[in-house]
Amino acid sequence: MSRSASNLVMTSMETHTITGGCYCGEVRFSASPDVRVRANCHCANCRRAVGAQAVAWIVIKRSQFQFTKGTPHRYQTETGAWRTFCPHCGTSLTYEHNKRADEIDITTGSLDHPEDFPPTKDVYPEERLRWVELIRD
Repeated sequence: MSRSASNLVMTSMETHTITGGCYCGEVRFSASPDVRVRANCHCANCRRAVGAQAVAWIVIKRSQFQFTKGTPHRYQTETGAWRTFCPHCGTSLTYEHNKRADEIDITTGSLDHPEDFPPTKDVYPEERLRWVELIRD
């Protein structure tokens, strides 16, 4: 993507609220477009929680996120983290941990426009499945 095209995408993303929700539509959310991190997580916990080879996340300030429809189920993991998912269809939605109490991670796949938030880095690459390729700079 050219620099000017990249700037247009960022300008567009910065002026719109991020929205998303689960597969069945019972749970919806909105968030600030001020995304701090866009990453693929390869940790075994995330992979197991969503049933995928990796999980793409965006990270925003917790105060700039809200559920707008429905109530997700909250599950506390053995690490003390909280994961939310739709109680009807099971879509994984968010991740929170008191080590980063001011932030919330949102699954990129649950966004209405996930193509606007491509991951820019890999986290826990040492835990990735051998056949998964990492992002190259």
